[in-house]
Amino acid sequence: MGLSFEILGPVRVRRDGQPVRVPAGRPTALLVTLLLHAGMAVPAERLREELWGGRAPASAVANLRSHASQLRHLLDSPGEPVRLPAEHGGYLLRVEPGELDAAEFERLATEGHAARIGGEPELAATLLGRALALWSPTEPPPAYGPATAAAFDRLRERRAGARETYAACRLDLGDPGTPALLTLLRAHLTEHPLREPGWALLMTAQQRAGDPAGAVQTYRAACRALAGELGVTPGPELTELYRSIRRHAPRPATPPRRRGATRTRARPVEPPRVPHELPCPAAPFVGRRAELARLRCALAEARRQPVTIAVYGMAGTGKSALALRAAAEALDAFPDGQLHLDLGGSVADVPPMPLQVATRALRALRGVTGEPEPTSVAEARARVRSLLFGRRVLLVLDNAADAAQVDGLLPVRGGCALLVTSRTPVITGDGRALRLDPLPPTDALALLRATAGDRPVDEEPEAACAVVELCERLPLALHTASGRLTEGPHWSLTRLARRLRDERYRLAETGLRPRLSASYRRLGSAAQVFRLLGRAHPGPVTAELAAALTGARPEDAARALDRLVAAQLAEPAGPGRFHIGELVRLYAAELAATEANGHAAGQTGAGVSSR
Repeated sequence: MGLSFEILGPVRVRRDGQPVRVPAGRPTALLVTLLLHAGMAVPAERLREELWGGRAPASAVANLRSHASQLRHLLDSPGEPVRLPAEHGGYLLRVEPGELDAAEFERLATEGHAARIGGEPELAATLLGRALALWSPTEPPPAYGPATAAAFDRLRERRAGARETYAACRLDLGDPGTPALLTLLRAHLTEHPLREPGWALLMTAQQRAGDPAGAVQTYRAACRALAGELGVTPGPELTELYRSIRRHAPRPATPPRRRGATRTRARPVEPPRVPHELPCPAAPFVGRRAELARLRCALAEARRQPVTIAVYGMAGTGKSALALRAAAEALDAFPDGQLHLDLGGSVADVPPMPLQVATRALRALRGVTGEPEPTSVAEARARVRSLLFGRRVLLVLDNAADAAQVDGLLPVRGGCALLVTSRTPVITGDGRALRLDPLPPTDALALLRATAGDRPVDEEPEAACAVVELCERLPLALHTASGRLTEGPHWSLTRLARRLRDERYRLAETGLRPRLSASYRRLGSAAQVFRLLGRAHPGPVTAELAAALTGARPEDAARALDRLVAAQLAEPAGPGRFHIGELVRLYAAELAATEANGHAAGQTGAGVSSR
């Protein structure tokens, strides 16, 4: 039988069916944290935060090693691979399929949702019933850290969705409002009093059970809960169900067939496709707690109406990584699918046209069909909206170049969300925008630890801080530069810092040149001002300085600086003053030198021709 892990209730470990005693306290908390990230290396810095929070003692790292050693002794068996190896400056717990109850719950719930969408309510009810049975009546113990608490919150949210889908399947199969179903829904609403679908299911079950008065009372209880917590009234679906019950005219499950009418074979209806396109993260993710919380709250509002959110900022700040992390955390809130489209705005390529974007989304939602492709942007977007109407789908449009690529995709109604990343805020209407800045110094150093390992950072702390600052605390630059350390022992943080200090190599080592090129290509007439500013000394830039360098009028130079700010190549630093980061200045100086060399070569060529 091997090992089995239970965390959907009291934490239990069994080997061949026999309980394995795990020490209480932080060893158990470490085990749960690693189980929630099974198969992934969790950095020691994050584990220290999870287990001790902001009050970690000086001995935290040593204690962490001791706890990991205890768990390794309990979990390993002779002749089997190590279950808990130390990897990438942290620990990774290997869990086989079927060993972890939380993973089995996720698998069964996903298959159950897909079965219901595919028109198989009986199979869906069976799968979802098995998924819900994995939860213990006793809640899991309190989590030690924020990431563990957030993971359990996602699991509880997923359980809530599974309960509602299970109840809907039971009603689809003709459940007459049995006491078991009513008890399930009442307990569900005690735990989640703000979920309107749960109230509607309970009212329907009560009506089926011959208790319309109870259904009316349930509607009034829903009104009190929603008004008291959110200050809102029930939505149109719940209100219409209430009115239908009051009129004693519930809609029949299937339309009655006229006497004598001939039975015709119904054309099979293709169930909506459920895409799951979010990619697995390719690099460690550190920090951004406040930004993740804001995105989490914004995505939660999609339960009531479609929402659009844009994450924007300069090249290399980690916009895509943040959006994908937020999307992964909100996975259970969008059971009808998650789309991911890279719109090419992060590199200097030709970005896809709006028609291509809408058509790509259309194919992801409907699959390959014999239907002809739309020939206009309006038609393509209308088809996308029709497929999204009334569904709960998350669209992550990464690296958008402009607003035209992302406009007009969300329907007027439904639980959809559009999460866009871009250099500049590309949303329109009542969407919201989140600007992403470089990491704070502490988080930037933690990211370097996660990518390079604890040992190099602990052995060369001054060089580590220098690398962080020379990379300007940009996640992309830190990921790229620290990759040098994997090439062999001849690379150290001291050598990497020395390399980054050399302006001839810094752009290449940070990997920012292609990203900055994409911003530069969109500057238009401001490109010349940008190039010439690369020759200026580091420090604040003014419109007067830009005008002196270019010979342009001050008002034209001021407009050019506004273009640089819009392209995230400069940022305001006070009235009439602008700051250009050192990496951006190096790129501008490189362009200016290339232009000067080309001009000199052209003059030499002209002189040779004249001779």
